Amino acid sequence: MNTRMRGPSRGHSVLPVARELTEQAFRHADIPAVRRVAAAFGTRAGMGMAQLSDFVQAVSEAAACAVAQGPCTARMRLWTMGSRVFCEMSGDGMLWADRPRGGRQGDEERLRRWLLPRLCDHASVEAGPQGVTVLLSTKVG
Repeated sequence: MNTRMRGPSRGHSVLPVARELTEQAFRHADIPAVRRVAAAFGTRAGMGMAQLSDFVQAVSEAAACAVAQGPCTARMRLWTMGSRVFCEMSGDGMLWADRPRGGRQGDEERLRRWLLPRLCDHASVEAGPQGVTVLLSTKVG
């Protein structure tokens, strides 16, 4: 697992107004470590315990989406902007890909579609030929 952190002390930022950025490449087996990184990031951002718990669960579900179909390496980005915390997951798993005619959406997929918006202020999922991208954000406080 590869983790990089950048903030104002390094003299530059990846996003023009982002205060802190954490990037991490991961595989399915690394999801527990993804949760730990998200928890540490949320704590530094000032999240309270209940909000932090929801955020970490949302990040965990988004990570599972990113690596859902087969072996792949996914990428997580966490950053703060103003009073909001953002998480972007991208991977080549195709959890939300179009189903063949007659195909059924799995219970796990339905649960994630239902759960993510309830854990964060904003949740979007996009699937395409390059895989799945999940974007989450929540206001701290």
